Amino acid sequence: MAADLCLGLRLAPLFWCSFRDPVGSNVHRSFPVPPPATLFGLVGAALGLQQHDYSRRHEMRFAVAVEKMGETVESYSKWMKRAEDAKDATQKEAREAMRQRGLLTPDESLWISTTLIRQKIIQPVFIAGILCSNEVAEELITAFKNPFFPLCLGESDDVVDVEILGLDEPVSTSEAATGTVDGVHAGGTLASLPTRFNMEKRNRWTCEKWLVTVPDPVSNQGISLPGLVECHGQRWHFEPEANGASTKEIAQLSLL
Repeated sequence: MAADLCLGLRLAPLFWCSFRDPVGSNVHRSFPVPPPATLFGLVGAALGLQQHDYSRRHEMRFAVAVEKMGETVESYSKWMKRAEDAKDATQKEAREAMRQRGLLTPDESLWISTTLIRQKIIQPVFIAGILCSNEVAEELITAFKNPFFPLCLGESDDVVDVEILGLDEPVSTSEAATGTVDGVHAGGTLASLPTRFNMEKRNRWTCEKWLVTVPDPVSNQGISLPGLVECHGQRWHFEPEANGASTKEIAQLSLL
């Protein structure tokens, strides 16, 4: 794709945000920055794309940096799930005892509660770069000025303030990185960020990931690497190009 300009955005959640690492079950840790998949979700909301419409994903690549570190906290909530039906005589007896004690719901379902711990970041500020053609960049600028859907970053109730920084042309640099860089390096936070979802066949998706180091904006130890580009005051790597299904296949399958 033609990708010679970078649209810069300053993203400031009004209260907090969370970017769930899917590895955990009862403990939801947050990535240190919004992954490219989340940033495309923000773009999709501005453009009015449906939830699983990835037909335009191939038109852009993302980079992100931390401008202001927020405070990381843990929230606690109670998650309810329906228990499986009784499978043997012992389980049936236990279920009957609970029924007699009035512990079942009116539909005689048994619900189990478990504590859910979710990591959240309070009022951080991120700088995101969208590498795309001039035509796409102009369309995105218009969309962010008048978004089709409310703009959230992370969960659906994490409202975000989006400031458009304009267009900049990425140039090569040898100075230390301030944003996402490929691979594992000292002086930052390691993360395996989800980038794209590719449909292998109907209702079956695979997720591409990008292993990055996110430099600490406070104690930056100077990560200098080949291939860094500078734009909007940040020095970073953009995510790799797609390595899954072709852009034509993604456009066709994601709209099924």
